[in-house]
Amino acid sequence: MNGDFPPPFYSAIRRIDRFSDVTGKLISLSMLYLVATITYECFARYLFNAPTVWVLESSYMTNGSAFMLGCAYALHKGAHVRTDMLWEGFSERRKGWIDLVSYVVFFYPTLITLMVISIDDAWYSFQIHELSEQTPWRPIMWPFRAAVPLAALLLMIQGVSEALKCLYQIRFGREFEHREKLEV
Repeated sequence: MNGDFPPPFYSAIRRIDRFSDVTGKLISLSMLYLVATITYECFARYLFNAPTVWVLESSYMTNGSAFMLGCAYALHKGAHVRTDMLWEGFSERRKGWIDLVSYVVFFYPTLITLMVISIDDAWYSFQIHELSEQTPWRPIMWPFRAAVPLAALLLMIQGVSEALKCLYQIRFGREFEHREKLEV
């Protein structure tokens, strides 16, 4: 890498990317729980005619939380949707400018708003000891609601790395690191 940027610039990108990588992989472990509980439900329901009341809610809460919390990992890996119709014709500097302006004008204001609103919702859910109304199991809701502001925070942290990469792209006319397009 070119040494024209101060070392803390590169260090911040590496640390944030490593953090998003680790948290994304940890969050993906929740899918093992999802597979195990749904498998259990299938055996209980169809082999023993003893369906559970808790698998439905635990599965949608686990899947919804993992989906939200995994967004920062997806951003780090370049798996978010981008319209390539015009994008491929732009220079690397222009791509960097477009992305940087998008982060400043759209990404951060949206996530800050989402975080403020969802913190309030999660806190209110905690205060009133909100319980789910979906099944007779009635689990507490605040951990599920707390996944939203945490996901916004994780996304904003990864957004710092992405904005720094945009500055690099603008300055040097090349990507900080090339990421293959991921199809998920």
